[in-house]
Amino acid sequence: MKKIVLISISLLAFSFSSNAQVANFDTLAFDSTGVWNGSDLSGSYVEEGFQFDNSFNPEWSSWSGFSISSVTDDTTAGWSNQFGVITGQAYSGSNFAVATNNAKISFDSRLIDGFYITNSTYTALSMQNGDSFAKKFGGETGDDPDFFKLSIIGKAGEEIKDTLEFYLADYRFEDHSQDYIVTDWTWVDLSELGLITELSFEFSSSDVGDWGMNTPAYFCMDDLKTSSVNLDDLLSDAVSVYPNPAKDFLVTNTNGWMNLYDMTGKLVKREWVESGASLSVKDLLSGFYFVKIGATTKKIVKY
Repeated sequence: MKKIVLISISLLAFSFSSNAQVANFDTLAFDSTGVWNGSDLSGSYVEEGFQFDNSFNPEWSSWSGFSISSVTDDTTAGWSNQFGVITGQAYSGSNFAVATNNAKISFDSRLIDGFYITNSTYTALSMQNGDSFAKKFGGETGDDPDFFKLSIIGKAGEEIKDTLEFYLADYRFEDHSQDYIVTDWTWVDLSELGLITELSFEFSSSDVGDWGMNTPAYFCMDDLKTSSVNLDDLLSDAVSVYPNPAKDFLVTNTNGWMNLYDMTGKLVKREWVESGASLSVKDLLSGFYFVKIGATTKKIVKY
C-alpha cells in the first residue's frame, strides 16, 4: 500500500502540460524607462508559474532580487547602467531579467531544464576596466587569478538538493589566453537538480574589500525553461526504454541524454546514450524510477 501512495505522488509531480514552459519576460509592458524594478511594491514578478522575488526600498529608490529590463546599453559603465546587458540584446524577444545577490525564484515542484545567462553591462565593464570600487580583473599585469562565480542553489521545500556553480568571469588559467568574462548568452543546464521548488543565487568574487565583495553583484537571465511532462508522455511509443522491469541494464531506441530520477525526484544517473547501446543500472537500488530522454519520460522498475 505504501508503494502505491508513493507512485501516485510522483506521477502527480510529473503531470504538467505537454508543452515546455518558458519564462522569457516579454509579457511585461514598460514605461519610458524600459524597466520594471518593483517600484509598484508588488514584491514579485510572476510568469509561467515562476515567482521572481523583488524587494524595493522607496526611500532610496533601490531594489534587490529580480528586475525586468529591455535596456540594451552595452557601452555605458557604472551604476547608472545597472539594467543594461553586455550582449546588447535579450536572448529572445525584447526583455530579460536582471538579478542581484540572494535573488530567488519560487514555483511548484518541477524539473528545470535551465536558462540563458550573461553579465550585466555594469558588471562586465567593471571587471574589464576596473572602477572606483572594483579592480580590473587580472590586475595591471594580467596575472591576478581573479574570478566572479554564481552559485545556483536548488531546493525542494527547505531541503537543499544541490548547488551548481557558473563562472561569469575566470582569470585563473595558467595560459592567460583562456581568461574570460562572459559576454554572450550562455546556456546553464539545471536538469541534474531534479524536482525542486526554488532556485536561489549567491555570488562570490576574488575582489573583496573591508565591506565585502567589490565586483558589482548582478547577472542577466533569459528564457528560463521547465520540463513539462504529462501522463500521456509516460505511455508514448516514440521513444522506448527496455527491458522493463530491468535488472542490469537499459536500452533505448534513440540518441540523447538519459536522466534517471528516483521517486523523490532526485537525479541518480545521467549519461549520453546511443540508440541500441546499453546503460548499466546494476548500481541502482530496487524500486521505481523515471527515465527522461528529451521530452519523453518513462516509468521503469529496477529489480
